[in-house]
Amino acid sequence: MAIIESLTPLLKSRAFPPILLVFGEEDFLVEEATNALIEAAVEKNGMESFNFDSFDGSDLSAEALVEMSSAFPMMSERRVVVVRHFEKMNIGRGKDAEKKSPLTTYLRNPSPTTFLLLVAEHDELQGLKSAVTNPKQQEKAKKKLAALKFPFNILVRECEWMEFPKMRESALSSWVADRCKSLGREIAPDACELLVAQAGESLRDLHNEIQKIITFAPDKKRLTREDIAEVIGVSKNYNIFELQRTIGERNLPKALEITQRMLVVERQELLIISMLTRYFTILWKLTEVMQQTQSPYELSKAVGIDQYFITEYIGALRMYSRGRIESAFYALCDADIAMKTSTSESGDVILQKMLMKIII
Repeated sequence: MAIIESLTPLLKSRAFPPILLVFGEEDFLVEEATNALIEAAVEKNGMESFNFDSFDGSDLSAEALVEMSSAFPMMSERRVVVVRHFEKMNIGRGKDAEKKSPLTTYLRNPSPTTFLLLVAEHDELQGLKSAVTNPKQQEKAKKKLAALKFPFNILVRECEWMEFPKMRESALSSWVADRCKSLGREIAPDACELLVAQAGESLRDLHNEIQKIITFAPDKKRLTREDIAEVIGVSKNYNIFELQRTIGERNLPKALEITQRMLVVERQELLIISMLTRYFTILWKLTEVMQQTQSPYELSKAVGIDQYFITEYIGALRMYSRGRIESAFYALCDADIAMKTSTSESGDVILQKMLMKIII
């Protein structure tokens, strides 16, 4: 079993394996990796049309795939064959499928002059990397491997593969910073947080917003919170982070004003509830972690926020005991339920009541 941890060394070395399976819940990263591999692997020598084939699995048979993958390259070092939606390919069914399929022989003895790139969306594969690389999840790994059916059982055990698992929410700001850096820009920590809060957890949406910001501010090498706010239409003074800060200070009049101003621009009640739930979850975690360390770096790492914000969160803990944080969770839960079920109260009223329960 050969797991490829990082795409970068593979692209730099151009030493592509005979077979590579790419999958994962982060479809944007899967798509990016697929395109990068194709760009690097296909030789630009005028013979591309003879040495590169790309298919959708639903339009391909196992016999045809084996035939194309077995062909020799024409005046090039390698052929490149790509199959997207590989899980949809007709490979036969039943317990004898593995024995009868010509794909079995090829997977175990592939052509050394072909780079076969298989891209799949298969639920049984999700979380495989985490399971097989974590010593504490070996039993889970064994069960997942045993449950895999042909041809994924052979691919995972005998070929090279790469997974792009769902990115944790706490890692999104770092991903935004890295993406900006790869595009020749720096981005302030609070700008990262604001972008994630407004664009959501979709990497594709975050990437699109970054591209939009760079387009509108082509000469700016360091992107600030104001730049993000200007492009995506968020007020500098009336946004979720100002609301969190004000709640942390237990300033009810200001919190109500910010909420009302936010709702005038866009009806985003559920976003407010979601972000405040995350805010109080971080405060709750901090109450536990601060019993072991007072280091800002260790605290920020443990709760999944940038070190830039840790002082603000610590300040909020002077205003919120564990009991008050627990009460905040109840208020947020009640507001979420009311927002989704109530027909008698407006979103403004529900949020006002929620803020009063949290702050007073």
